[in-house]
Amino acid sequence: MSDRTFISLRMTRLLRQLLWVVLAFVLVTACSVKHSQVSPDASQTPPAEPVRLVQHLMGETQVPVNPQRVVTLDTNYLSNALVLGIQPIGSTAWFDTGRRSGWDPVAPYLRDFAQEMTIIGYNEVDLETVLLLKPDLIVGNHTHEAIYEQLSQIAPTVLYDNSDRGNYGWRDMLKFSGDVFGKTQAAEKLVNDYYQRTQELRQKLRQKTGNPVSTIQVSAIQPGANGVRLMYRRSLGGIVLEDVGLSRPPAQDKEGTNAPVSFELIPDMDGDVIFLITYMDDDGSDVVNQLKNHPLWSQLAAVKQGKVYPVDAQHWYGADIVRVNLILDDLFKYLLEEE
Repeated sequence: MSDRTFISLRMTRLLRQLLWVVLAFVLVTACSVKHSQVSPDASQTPPAEPVRLVQHLMGETQVPVNPQRVVTLDTNYLSNALVLGIQPIGSTAWFDTGRRSGWDPVAPYLRDFAQEMTIIGYNEVDLETVLLLKPDLIVGNHTHEAIYEQLSQIAPTVLYDNSDRGNYGWRDMLKFSGDVFGKTQAAEKLVNDYYQRTQELRQKLRQKTGNPVSTIQVSAIQPGANGVRLMYRRSLGGIVLEDVGLSRPPAQDKEGTNAPVSFELIPDMDGDVIFLITYMDDDGSDVVNQLKNHPLWSQLAAVKQGKVYPVDAQHWYGADIVRVNLILDDLFKYLLEEE
């Protein structure tokens, strides 16, 4: 072998080695880049969803600024959420008759749901169902204090204390809902709109009768499975009647929500107008028929004048903005009825 041939072979071998080194470097670099794209450094992790701090019964809780998967543990909060533009994915229903879900007062607001609502229990909360829904916010009240820790492990949970407010607290509950959902101004507008409606009804009644609305005495009674109950000032219907300025019969002009009465006290049910508040079921119908067949019933002034009106108890009970407006609808319909 000549020296020239030997040098040529050696140069070829060196060039091949250099080529393999370059190729290996390219492959290692490519793999490194690919790995960094799949497993980014912690410093490159996208920021967490923005949150707000909400004060509530159990202290302070950070809640999502724009919650997407809300669960409500009370239909009052379901109603408030819907009118504020929040669509919960699940909620309790406040009773079940086998024919009605307990959502009837807010059903019109459910029709536009793109996703079916899930019932998480009737009054009592099914924690397993809540867990499966994967909520990002849970809203309840003081009755859920015992399960607050379990709820908080599922998602940020806020509770409102309406234990000493009862039905009078519907305005504060709406304001609280507005704070929780970041809809404070919208909640204030809903309250203002309600009071504008009460003023409108007051003015129209005065125009119709020529007298102050306080001269109109409205009786509200509930015939049901356990007899008849007189509805007092702190019932939801009593609150709306008071906001309009209507008066109540002496036997119903009392603190508290309601009380049972016997048929012998039918005279205490009289007024210029009587609202029969029933669940539109067989039990309510049976007691209404018993009333109508009692000799004292036919002696009532409202009965003689044909001013007895059945209304649905599903919206005369509760403590939310949907129900108070539905009660106002009943008052507009029946009190402004043409003679």
